[in-house]
Amino acid sequence: MALVSVIWGIALLSVIAVSFLWTGTTSQKLGRNALDMAQTETIAEAALNRAVLALLEPLPERRWRTDGVPQWFDFEGAHVRIRIQDELGRIDLNNADAPLIAGLLRAAGLDMDSASRLTDKMLDWRDASPLKRLNGAKEAEYRAAGLAYRPRNGPFQSIDELKLVMDMTPALYQRVEPAITVYSGRQFIDPQVAPREALLALPTMDPEKAAALIGSRAAQNLGVPGSLNGRAFTIRADIERPAGVQAREAVVRLTGHPVRPFWVLDWRSPPATPPSALAGRG
Repeated sequence: MALVSVIWGIALLSVIAVSFLWTGTTSQKLGRNALDMAQTETIAEAALNRAVLALLEPLPERRWRTDGVPQWFDFEGAHVRIRIQDELGRIDLNNADAPLIAGLLRAAGLDMDSASRLTDKMLDWRDASPLKRLNGAKEAEYRAAGLAYRPRNGPFQSIDELKLVMDMTPALYQRVEPAITVYSGRQFIDPQVAPREALLALPTMDPEKAAALIGSRAAQNLGVPGSLNGRAFTIRADIERPAGVQAREAVVRLTGHPVRPFWVLDWRSPPATPPSALAGRG
């Protein structure tokens, strides 16, 4: 009996020791992850502020380009690729007219009829009127499709909301996402800062013309002229560290206020750019 008691005691102590070891290892991993996340957020905020400073340069020729061309920034042992995209170059889901939206959908691979039908549904989503367009969808159509939600009948609050529009597929959304915004407030796009996906939505544009236009920007290599107050920009930072690459993306609006020069409209953690895609960096 004494021997059995000793064996059971040793077994119990072993279980307790293993439990403490597992708890300590888990706590260490959690602490390391929390530290890594805090460091990433700090680097991302530094990159955001650096990009805003580049936009606020008094001399336009010293400002960073705002058509998605990458700039490089080193901070606290991290190599960061920063891309600034002027939202005026993107198609505003709340202000673009039907031909521009249909052009975007056709450029993303839909045929003319499918693009027309989905355009009607997108316009019905943002339209407060209870009347349905010819190929659109209002509350009755969403209910008949068995969906648990109804169209907003008001402005899109984010580009992600487009995923909820009837007939919008995840694959199609991925193709149009680089071209859309809810922050420009404009009916049309600025071709001088528009990404390729938005350029191809224009009625007279084709891939060759889009490539030529984008190439001409590189030849000019000019910053954005004039005042940028009131304009919105997406700033993406791909943060390369020994542990891997992480990404952060913010949408900011410049205010012109000396104390708070910009507002953060959105902040997200998009999928990171693969390290191989960062090859050839500056």
